[in-house]
Amino acid sequence: MGSKVYFATATAGIKPSGKKDLLVVYFDQPTLISAVYTKNHFKAAPVIYSQSLTEKYTHFRALVINSGNANCGTGEEGLIHAQQMAQRVAQNLNLKPQEVLVFSTGIIGVPLPIEKVLKGIDQACQNLHPLTCDDKGETCITALKEAAEAISTTDRFPKYAVEADSWGFGKGAGMIHPNMATMLAYVFTEAKLEFEDLRKIHQEINEKTFNSITVDGCTSTNDSFLLIALGNKEIPLREVKEKTFKVAQSIAKQIVADGEGATKVGIIEVVGAKTKEKARAVAEKIATSLLVKTALFGCDPNWGRIIAAAGSAFDYPIDPNRTEVYIGKYLLFKEGKPTNQNLQEVAEYMKQNKEILIKVNLNEGKESWRYLTSDLTYDYVKLNAEYTT
Repeated sequence: MGSKVYFATATAGIKPSGKKDLLVVYFDQPTLISAVYTKNHFKAAPVIYSQSLTEKYTHFRALVINSGNANCGTGEEGLIHAQQMAQRVAQNLNLKPQEVLVFSTGIIGVPLPIEKVLKGIDQACQNLHPLTCDDKGETCITALKEAAEAISTTDRFPKYAVEADSWGFGKGAGMIHPNMATMLAYVFTEAKLEFEDLRKIHQEINEKTFNSITVDGCTSTNDSFLLIALGNKEIPLREVKEKTFKVAQSIAKQIVADGEGATKVGIIEVVGAKTKEKARAVAEKIATSLLVKTALFGCDPNWGRIIAAAGSAFDYPIDPNRTEVYIGKYLLFKEGKPTNQNLQEVAEYMKQNKEILIKVNLNEGKESWRYLTSDLTYDYVKLNAEYTT
């Protein structure tokens, strides 16, 4: 027997804006969950708490997520607060505390207003209602939007996606360079799976989605990504992987598009590499280059910045005489020198499109990798220069 999903949001009073800042997700049956977390050594208390549980157990009954406060850099008190959040959900829903996973996102180094949070949990647990996404209907979209809004911080819009038998929601706009960013994502599949299969699918899609995006090159203290198998349907593994990948890919792309101050999404494609590791390393160097990111913002077809970034993957040497650089459909660099391309036409392409393709062909093999990045704008600097004050 599979799980039905219930959820509720609440206004706990963590956010000064008075917007909703707490979410409880409840499963009516023990539910199979795979989780990956930030690799940052400075982990938030809820990450430490939840990771200790997902390393021991595979089935859970509830999630509780607060926004507006990361509960990070809060010492022993932070761990106690994470435990109290789990215990309060367990008390309300007649569960064991170890069946509840805890997540937080928001400002670092500020104690969690735990009494407000606990009252918010009481409120949410009393108002649970079904979260069903059997189709892409309005009820499903409304529920996912509400859940995403409750866990948002500097996000400009809620992030969610729906495919056949798979759906999810997430948040993130700054501190995005996951290594699994105050990034959170929750993807659900109706499939009935063994944990080993779920874990393998999870790790594969994570590497090609949330682990292949960047906004500012900063790995968060709170990054968490869950893949949740509800066990309601027999679905081929290939199909599960395909649909959950599409959901995760959509949410990841939305995060980049919503990068703090962002106006462009750079789609970095490195092709013709000898190995996937090399393709990924070169793509990441281009995606994280501040000069490439500012060129995206300025709609400047500066191929020199791209080739220089590609050449800075020191462990993976490239041959400039074989490497080709494209922006959109325009070939700008070949055989070690620029082509006779009309750069004004390329600049116009960049101005007219919010998604800019940068393709680098190494012409040495058959492997490839895709990385997503945002542009770097005045607003990113302004927002983060004033974040705590």
